[in-house]
Amino acid sequence: MFPSSPNIKLELLKLESIKDNIGNNKLSLISKKQVIGIKKQVTSKEYYESKKQEYKVDLSLKIQSFLYDSSKYVLVDGVIYSVERTYLAGQFLELYLVESKLKVSDINGYS
Repeated sequence: MFPSSPNIKLELLKLESIKDNIGNNKLSLISKKQVIGIKKQVTSKEYYESKKQEYKVDLSLKIQSFLYDSSKYVLVDGVIYSVERTYLAGQFLELYLVESKLKVSDINGYS
């Protein structure tokens, strides 16, 4: 496999927080989109920059920029990550992800 060839499957998740009938907040799935991306190594510069901003980048991916739909969550290998920041690099969009505490079972409507 070539270094810049697609090598990871992911799902872009759009979630909405809604209140149930007793006032508890629940996450509901608005949309999901399956895409293929390129897994990148988090460089030492990116790592130290994230530490300054008080978050730790757990995963870095590149996808075709036209595929991104402003989703705030990404599902990779059963783990839900939040999108901490994005960076447009030509035809690709780099996603910098932080592992969230959410589980797939926490999302209403996910199947």
